[in-house]
Amino acid sequence: MSRKKKSKGLPPWLMGLLLLIVGAGVYYLLTTNASEASLRTVEVLNPDLYYENANSLRGNTYKMDVTIDSSLGNSPSKGRLFSVVLKNDDKSAVPVKVPVLIPLQLGNLTIQKGQHYLMKVKVVDNGMLQAEEAFKP
Repeated sequence: MSRKKKSKGLPPWLMGLLLLIVGAGVYYLLTTNASEASLRTVEVLNPDLYYENANSLRGNTYKMDVTIDSSLGNSPSKGRLFSVVLKNDDKSAVPVKVPVLIPLQLGNLTIQKGQHYLMKVKVVDNGMLQAEEAFKP
């Protein structure tokens, strides 16, 4: 009587499929910006609420998609103050500008007018928006 030999291990097509899936996962992780991932769960700043009463938002953290409008000031002890325009998907809407303080901890950023940034900001004690993270998308 002849017996059929049992194969050990996974079939070659399944091994190839697993390698393809693992390779796609590694590629995704290497090409995804880690900074953007840190903003995934942060709420987007609502400018209407901010202008209505910024002090009521104290301590909260938000994300903003902005374009640098102009430099408003520079303090050697606190950092740089910029006017930024919030990105708006509605092209017919009026641009919304807010001030953002870039603290000394983020002093390595070379910020210029017209640059596009994603920012994680915190509303500090006086209602000022202070950047915690900022990077170009």
